[in-house]
Amino acid sequence: MTTRRQRSTFVPLLVLLVSACSSGAESAPSDAPSSKSTEEAAAATAAAASAEPSAEVAATANSAAAPETAALASDSAVVPASAPPGTSASAVATEEKADPSRLQLTGKVIQGGLLFAKVDGKVGRIDFPGHRAVVSDDGEFPIAFFRNAPKKEKMVIHFKDGSALEHVFDVEQRTYEKDEISGLPNQMVKPDAKMKRKIAEGEARVDAVRMKYGLKNCYKDGFSWPVVGKITSRYGQDRVLNDTDGGIHWGVDIAVPLGTPVKAPACGKVVFVESDMPLAGGTLVIDHGHGVTSTFIHLSGFKKKVGDEVSKGDIVATSGKSGRATGSHLHWAMNYFEIRVDPELLVPPMPGQSTALPGASKQPVAKQSPGKPAVPAKAPAKQPTPKK
Repeated sequence: MTTRRQRSTFVPLLVLLVSACSSGAESAPSDAPSSKSTEEAAAATAAAASAEPSAEVAATANSAAAPETAALASDSAVVPASAPPGTSASAVATEEKADPSRLQLTGKVIQGGLLFAKVDGKVGRIDFPGHRAVVSDDGEFPIAFFRNAPKKEKMVIHFKDGSALEHVFDVEQRTYEKDEISGLPNQMVKPDAKMKRKIAEGEARVDAVRMKYGLKNCYKDGFSWPVVGKITSRYGQDRVLNDTDGGIHWGVDIAVPLGTPVKAPACGKVVFVESDMPLAGGTLVIDHGHGVTSTFIHLSGFKKKVGDEVSKGDIVATSGKSGRATGSHLHWAMNYFEIRVDPELLVPPMPGQSTALPGASKQPVAKQSPGKPAVPAKAPAKQPTPKK
């Protein structure tokens, strides 16, 4: 039996990504201090660019990358024009309007959300300010929304047959609770210059891994919880550490005993393993394909090494309290390239805990097609509230 190897290509986007790409706010690999201002600026840029002509960043594959992995061009050429190179603005304006049914969306359009799109037809270009896209031969690609994404974002898909499809996303807005932690060593809250350099170096290494993508599409089969336990901190929360602004918490913290097996939430390839990252401690990253990654930190041990292929449910590591941690737990973060997304939006409710996600509507969305109302998914069965 032979398996056809699926190819993926970057589609040039009309985007403004300068602030998003250079930010530590969206790229911190751990619970490291991070600023809200950069992401808010990126969201504002996306909102402004939706209404005005924007520069084009030609994101291309790097042929020198490892097999089945291509790097996003970090120094892409910026062309200050409203139309792509070789195409006049008048030509773009006269494109035929594509049938909206050629675009299918699965997921919830919400701040911090990750959607999965599928188009019917070969894509030549996507105009989507502030976003990236890796489109497979089958026309599939993920879409991610910033933590503070604006209420409306417009995407225009230009097909190679000369037609164009416009879709406006109504992004559900969220509120985020504060997360206060005390009793941390002062060096972990207010690092000195030497520690700051180490943190920056560690972030750069993880950023480089996240800006690569494998060709295997592992998100199609969905995601599952890597461990089962009490959720103690959630995505997007403003952190207060020892009564000091600690930036934003970019993942989900799950309290579990030391040494609890950590399972792969979906298939993929292990692309990063490090036992002593500044603040993060033991760190492991799985590439789920097309720019989607999972990062686990504060680990006590590893069961897989870089280059290992994993299936959904495989044990990849063990939980711990390494790095900046007050107790044993697992921190699970997910990215679409540099955009942090909320893992909790991609999995069923944690067993034994409330189904309501703070700051978001209770009704999940399964599928959405342009021109048609969203089809609501069946609400999950109500779980009993655990006793404190």
